[in-house]
Amino acid sequence: MLAHEPVGSIGEEERKRMVLKVKFLIICIFGFVMLMAGIGINSSSAMETDDCLGCHGDSSIIDEGGERLYIDGAQFAGTKHAEDGCGSCHFVTDDHPDDGIRPGKESCDTCHEDTIDELSKGLHAGNAECTDCHNPHAAKGLKPPGESCGMCHEDAVEEYLKSPHAEKAACSDCHSPHTVKSHLSISGFEKNRRCATCHDNVGHSEWLLRSRLHMQATTCISCHTDSKGIVIAMYIEKRDGVRPDKEGEIDLATYEDLMQLVGDGGVQSLIDTNGDGSITMAELKDFNKNSKYQDVGLWGVLSTETASHSYGIFENRRDCSFCHAAGPKAMQTCYVAFPNQDGTYSRVAVEEGAVLDPLFATPDFYMVGSTRNDILSILGLLIIASGLGAASLHGTFRFLTRKNRRKH
Repeated sequence: MLAHEPVGSIGEEERKRMVLKVKFLIICIFGFVMLMAGIGINSSSAMETDDCLGCHGDSSIIDEGGERLYIDGAQFAGTKHAEDGCGSCHFVTDDHPDDGIRPGKESCDTCHEDTIDELSKGLHAGNAECTDCHNPHAAKGLKPPGESCGMCHEDAVEEYLKSPHAEKAACSDCHSPHTVKSHLSISGFEKNRRCATCHDNVGHSEWLLRSRLHMQATTCISCHTDSKGIVIAMYIEKRDGVRPDKEGEIDLATYEDLMQLVGDGGVQSLIDTNGDGSITMAELKDFNKNSKYQDVGLWGVLSTETASHSYGIFENRRDCSFCHAAGPKAMQTCYVAFPNQDGTYSRVAVEEGAVLDPLFATPDFYMVGSTRNDILSILGLLIIASGLGAASLHGTFRFLTRKNRRKH
């Protein structure tokens, strides 16, 4: 017969095991709480903002470690960052600076994620840090042009500061530093819209015939700066019916619009059919005559290869022959600007002289001296020659018969 353990002794063992489990759980919870408390103290910085400014707000710190260590407390108090405190970006211990540990610095994208995302897609990505342009300890935050833009664009800033615009606008009023694109990747229409934000009531119509049409066929900087390399950039526009006066709003075709026309070939294949990276006169003619593309067409804009910041009024631009004459340099170089998926434009060079082609030249972009039709040119010359000939014959006849007229 097997002996049985008392029931009470089994309950005692269970009780002891439960007590050990509870003690272990309490120790774990206590350790976790202490760990979190330590992390909290560390992450929120062991020092308060007033503690930091006690040293960094004293200008004598400049002599010890340079201007970068000095923070103007009054300026900092007016910033958004002051509400969060120094500890939101910098991590130090109670023993700072004697602990020998360099203070940590939080990344700007912790709070400004959307702005950093914008910046990553622009030209400044990888070329500049936030603090190159922004002072996080100042009320307005944005450094003066000479200390921000001028660090990289010294020549442009120096040129700009001598122009009339310098007293009215900062660099960022025309250039968005977070989404900045290259000069050649922006459409001429977008550049003009930037100017129109301030110059929306210009007086071109007081002296320039069909001023609206001219404004749609040239960029502001082509006439109001001494930018070099004037060329013709052609954009593909959507034609929802015919603009009766050719001065309606230009509706540029987007990347998505053109992809519907070309399928998988890429928007460039719309005109550059052989894909060699250049456009010939024959390809321009084929595009113009192709009934498949009757709802789109080319619109030429006088543009510049470079962007100068020496803004002003140049009297030679009021001379019609600056553009409207046979053979000016501006008519010799031409590009077709194709839209990209991100809204920028990529240029493809057109065979030199294509814009002057008398047949199927750039639609709706006609210059005096660059005729579309040889027959009309010949007829025009014949009319002029006939007029001169008739006048010469009449004068000669009167000269030869002058004696007879005197007798009568």
